Amino acid sequence: MVKSGKRKFVKKEKAKVHLKVSHKTLLPKGQNVTDTNFKVRKIVLHGQLKERGDHEILSKGNLNIKELLSRLNHHNMWQRQSGLEGLIDLVASYPPQTMAVHLSSFLEAASRLTLDSEADIRQLAVKLLSSILTAVEEKQIAPSFEIVIRYLACAMSHINSAVRETSLNVLDVLITKHPKLTAVHCQTVVLPGFLDLISSKLSDTTSRKLTVQINEHTTTSVWRLKVLNSLRSLLSAIVKNTSLGSENSSALNRTVNWKDSCRLHVPLYNSVSLKTGPLDFNIFQKAEKNSSTTEIQNYTVSLMPLLIDTFIEVAPSKRENKNSSEISLQSASILKCILDIILLLWKIFQNSDNPSEMMAWFSINYGPMICQTFISNSFPYMTLNSGGRTPDKVKKHKTDTDVVLDLFGDSMIQSDTKCSKQNIDLCLVYFLLSKYKVLPVPVKIISLYINNSLNSYKSIDHQTFVVLMHCLETVSDNNDLIKPKDSFDLNSVIEKLVIIHNEMVINDGRHRHEKTKLVFNYLCSIASKTHLKIAEEVEEFSSWLTLLPEFLCQRKVPYHLVKALSNVARYNLPEFSKSLYMLKPALLDNVDIVADNKADKINGQTLLKDMMYTQYDWEKEIGLVN
Repeated sequence: MVKSGKRKFVKKEKAKVHLKVSHKTLLPKGQNVTDTNFKVRKIVLHGQLKERGDHEILSKGNLNIKELLSRLNHHNMWQRQSGLEGLIDLVASYPPQTMAVHLSSFLEAASRLTLDSEADIRQLAVKLLSSILTAVEEKQIAPSFEIVIRYLACAMSHINSAVRETSLNVLDVLITKHPKLTAVHCQTVVLPGFLDLISSKLSDTTSRKLTVQINEHTTTSVWRLKVLNSLRSLLSAIVKNTSLGSENSSALNRTVNWKDSCRLHVPLYNSVSLKTGPLDFNIFQKAEKNSSTTEIQNYTVSLMPLLIDTFIEVAPSKRENKNSSEISLQSASILKCILDIILLLWKIFQNSDNPSEMMAWFSINYGPMICQTFISNSFPYMTLNSGGRTPDKVKKHKTDTDVVLDLFGDSMIQSDTKCSKQNIDLCLVYFLLSKYKVLPVPVKIISLYINNSLNSYKSIDHQTFVVLMHCLETVSDNNDLIKPKDSFDLNSVIEKLVIIHNEMVINDGRHRHEKTKLVFNYLCSIASKTHLKIAEEVEEFSSWLTLLPEFLCQRKVPYHLVKALSNVARYNLPEFSKSLYMLKPALLDNVDIVADNKADKINGQTLLKDMMYTQYDWEKEIGLVN
C-alpha cells in the first residue's frame, strides 16, 4: 500500500510542466559559435610606478621617510611594526645630518607609540627612541626634548599597567643617553609621577598611602623596586647636573702667560658666557628660588613616609624570623634603593639655596624615624641564600630574584651577602643626621660595625670602601660624636687605619691603588686636624707621622702624594717636621714627580720646595733649636 507522503510527491511531480526536447531542431546559423572576445582594462598601482631619486633615503623595504611615518598611524599592528622597523633601519644606516629635518617627527612618533596597547610596538618604540638619542647630539635633541617628556608623563599615568612599566624603560633610556637634558626637564613634570606609580592620595589630605599593583606577571614589591630604582637614577642625574653647574660657575681662575717684549693684554671676560647657551624651559622656575626650596620640602614630605612603609612591608618581623637581621635579596635591593634616595636627597639639600636649614629640617623631622625603622631592630643586615637565577628552560616568567639580578647584576649574590653596601650607607646616614639631631640609637652600635668592617677591608669592594671612608670623614668633623664618653671610638679606628696602610704600602709603595690613596689621604687629613690631638693619644699614628716623609725618598713620587704631604707640612707637627728636616738634602735634587700633565708636575715641584721650609727649619735657622 502506497504511503500518503509518497502519493503527494508523485502528484506534485506530475503537475510540473515538462519540456520536450526536439532533436530535429537546430540553432540558427551563427548562434552555435562561442564568442571568445573579451575586454581588458589596465590596473594601475600608483605606488609601484613612483621613481626613486638616486639620493633619496630609503629603508630595506624601499620605503622613504614619509611612507614609514604614515605607517605609524595605521590601525593595523603589522603596519605600525614595519614602520618602526624601517625607521630603526634608517637611523642605523644613515648619518644623523641627513634626517635632521625629520628629527622632531621621529621623536614624536617614537614617544607616542610608547603608549600603544601592543607590547611589541612599545618595545620597538623604545628601541627607536634609544637609537635616535644615541645617534643625535644633545644640542640637536634639546628643542624637541620636551615632546618626549610630555609623552613620558602620560605613560607614567596611563591606565594600562604595562604602559606604566614601559615608561620606566623610556626614562632609563633618557637618563643613559642624555642625563643632563633629562635632569633639567624631568624635575617638575616626571618627579611627581613617581609618587602616583606606587601610592594614591588620601581624600581631603596631602598624605598618601601605598597601593597594590595588580599584575599577573609582577608582584607589588617588585614593581615598587623598579619604580624606586628609576627614581634613584633620576635623582642621581639631577645631583650630577647640579654639581656640574656649580663647578663651572666656580672655575673662574685662569693663568695668563706673557712676554716682557710684548704689551700685556689680560682677558677680563668670562669665556663661558661666549658659548652658545642651551635652550632652557625652566627659566621662570629658577627665578623663584624660595618656591623651589618649598617644592623640594613638599616632595620630601610626600616621599619619605612611602619609603619607610615600603621597607616595613618587606622587612621580616621578629615573630616571623628569630634573626630579624636576615632579609631576602629582594628586601636588600629595596633597602639599597631607599638609602641611595635618602643620600641623594641630602646632596640636593646641600646644593640648595639654604643648605644648613634644609639639612637641619630633614634631620629633625625624619632622623628618629629612619633610625627606628632601619637601625634599632635589625642592624646590621645580611641576605638569605636566594639560589641564583632560574634557568631559561624551566621558567615561564621572570621570578623576583631574576628581576633583582637584572636591575643590579649578579654581584648582589656573589659578593654582597653581608649587605655591606647597605650597612655602611646606613652608617653614613646616621653620621649625617647626628650632626643636626640627637638620635635615639647609640653611636656605639655604629662604631662597632665600622671597626668590624675595617678588620675585613679586603673583602669590601671599591665603591663601598669609598662610602666607608666618607663615614670616617663625617665623624672626624663632628665633635659631638667624639668627645663624650659613650661616643665613637675614633682613636681605635685611626690605629687600625695605620696598620691597614702599612699593609697596603708593602705591595703599593707609590699609592697607585684607589684604596691605598683613600686611606693615605684620610690619615693626612686627620693630621691636619690638630684639635683632635690624635698624634698625642695614638702612638701608632705618631710613629706613622715620623715615617711619613720617607715616601718622598722614592725615585719617582706621584703628584697626589706630594700634595697630601704638603698639606700636612703646613701644620708643623713635630714628628713630621723633624723627620722631613733630616731628609732635606736627599729630596730636593733627587725626586722626580710623576703627574698627568705638565702643570701638575710644576706645581708639585713648587710644593716640594715650600715643604722644605717648615717651622722646625725656621726655628733652627734663628737658633731656637739646637
